[in-house]
Amino acid sequence: MKVRIELNTMSDVTDFVSTVTAFPGQVYLSDGKRQQICAKSQLGAILAKMEWDEIYCISDEDISGSIVKWIV
Repeated sequence: MKVRIELNTMSDVTDFVSTVTAFPGQVYLSDGKRQQICAKSQLGAILAKMEWDEIYCISDEDISGSIVKWIV
């Protein structure tokens, strides 16, 4: 699964990281090009929010129902 998301506030970042941390397996944030970071990392999500123009959530399982409020 790969979906574009928006993390507009620090509250969004905190809530998103809490949500994806509950899932087993790997969940990543990507800039859609070459960079990828663990979505379960608060610091990683903050970096993505501040540095990337677009953020994509990538996971092996379909978690879109749980992260629907951040999907663009």
